[in-house]
Amino acid sequence: MAQSGGLYPIRVMVTFHSLFYTPIYATVASGFFESQGISVSFQTCPPKYSHGLAALTQGAADIVQSGIMRGIIALDWGAESVPPHIAKINSRDGFFLLRQPSDQPFDWSDGSGSRVIPLSFSPMPWASLQFALKNHSIDLDSLILLHGMTQDEALKAFCDGKSDFIHVPEPNASNLIDSGAADLAVALGPENGHVAYSSFATTNHLLDHHLDTIQSFVRGFGKGLEWINASHESDIADAVGPFFNEIPKDLLVKSVARYKEQGTWSSDPMLGEDEFYRQQDILIGAGLVKAQQPLSLIHI
Repeated sequence: MAQSGGLYPIRVMVTFHSLFYTPIYATVASGFFESQGISVSFQTCPPKYSHGLAALTQGAADIVQSGIMRGIIALDWGAESVPPHIAKINSRDGFFLLRQPSDQPFDWSDGSGSRVIPLSFSPMPWASLQFALKNHSIDLDSLILLHGMTQDEALKAFCDGKSDFIHVPEPNASNLIDSGAADLAVALGPENGHVAYSSFATTNHLLDHHLDTIQSFVRGFGKGLEWINASHESDIADAVGPFFNEIPKDLLVKSVARYKEQGTWSSDPMLGEDEFYRQQDILIGAGLVKAQQPLSLIHI
């Protein structure tokens, strides 16, 4: 890893382009990595890789954003080791269960036998929703799940009344609620508590040969998290706006505010045991893994 211009270059990749990962964009935009001597080249995972960890293991990135669930599932399936995770990004679920507009208060029993569009791009959001539904005694077999749609098709189907509920992240949630097309039924972040959702993963080679650089990266990201938690949503939206030109400024501010208010982003990048094992409770409940894995096999 050659030093350039006094800064160590790090190739960082996110699996999905999403406001859920606002701390990454804010840290890049605000220069916190540079303050630690790190020069970050930043991109979203290209389609030729199935996810960020695939890009990491094939040498296309040095550090990737990835769901911790991927490492847990790999270990459960027999892998002897997985890429180590070095810093958490999210500590709550970032999806919301929305319902058709109603003048009646939401009750969990409304979910029984309902039509649901689960708009998700990995197994974890659906597993988290299942966890909440089961906790409120909803029979999952009673649900009519509407799959196989693009995001635009799913949103249109919901707005056309073809489903009772839709399961979405930001900015879709705030956009639908503010337009009057939906009511908020459940915010899954507060509902399911602190969960080890997404984090940064790297390679054992980098840890062995460039530990100081990895530690500097984590410190820089920690400063970004501290800034996020101390800043107003409009300032955060200004910082990340250039990465999200497709989202109107007012919607961007509302979406960041909704995430921030529910405590989506911790000020501490270190992964806690409670949120790690709660994550595994969710995965076990969804049938994605059979048993708990020790934190030491995933997180340094």
